[in-house]
Amino acid sequence: MFLITAAVASLLAVQVHGAPGSIMGGLLGSRRVSLEDRVGETAYELLERRQTPSADTLNMTQWDSDTLAACTTTLSTLPSASNPSGMAVCYNIAQLNTDKGEFMADLRLFEISQPSGAWAGIPLQQMQGGVRFTGATASEINGQRVASRSLERQYFSKRQSQGPTLHRTYMIVGKINQDQMVPPMTIQKIEPLIMPIFTLSAKDATGQTVTTNVSSNEAAFVNGIFSKEVVLSPFGMASLAVQNITTELKAGNVAFVLPGVNLLIFPIGLVITSFWMVLGVGVYAFGTYERYNYRESYRRRKAMAGSKSYATRI
Repeated sequence: MFLITAAVASLLAVQVHGAPGSIMGGLLGSRRVSLEDRVGETAYELLERRQTPSADTLNMTQWDSDTLAACTTTLSTLPSASNPSGMAVCYNIAQLNTDKGEFMADLRLFEISQPSGAWAGIPLQQMQGGVRFTGATASEINGQRVASRSLERQYFSKRQSQGPTLHRTYMIVGKINQDQMVPPMTIQKIEPLIMPIFTLSAKDATGQTVTTNVSSNEAAFVNGIFSKEVVLSPFGMASLAVQNITTELKAGNVAFVLPGVNLLIFPIGLVITSFWMVLGVGVYAFGTYERYNYRESYRRRKAMAGSKSYATRI
């Protein structure tokens, strides 16, 4: 845990503590050399040198290959991206210190379908990305430094297959905000605090700025911390529920219920609607009855007066 503590302390020293973390920069474009970048490079040199069998050391080579395989497998099940940019995010936690709230995360940007709408024709190099956390302060370490060489050649290449194509790897170190560190720090409390909000922005052919959010729930915690836990994201819980009910239907254990033909809860709306319907029909019927009586009364009066207009119907 000394490694992650040192990295977090070094990177957060150049930030303002206590506010939600924000990471802004070009996803596929050039990045300015800053103090934070130099600190990040130093941190990665430490990561690369500490490839020992110690339990506290993260084997970055093994982590990279395992994460790539897990992300590719998960994203391959998606028919298309849920946003018009055609991009998807795979997010995993490499290390986590629940006592201090420090964590190291791996965020990978994949292209899984062709851009559509306003994003069609926008070069990848012009896309800008932002990552922020609702309950943590974080900084990015240049992820390309630990990516395998075979992957580096794919970052700026066009898609050569129908599968997900990796375009950028981010390594992020951060710390949960102190006001959120209220014991006990359970998985249910930690997970939403370190889930990223990833936003893409670019300028289209007309010069207008277009933005879109890339969901981080489509491939979250498929490797590393939380990957073996039963705590799932809302998207994961919904997917699991669909899989379970589909399996039960195929096995014949449950009957298929056609939606809209059964009242599965007390019909409060039906009762209220029926009441007003009966009241309306009653008022209309009473008015019709009164009009009928008035017509008959009118005819009788005309007959008694001997009017020739008696034969004329009203």
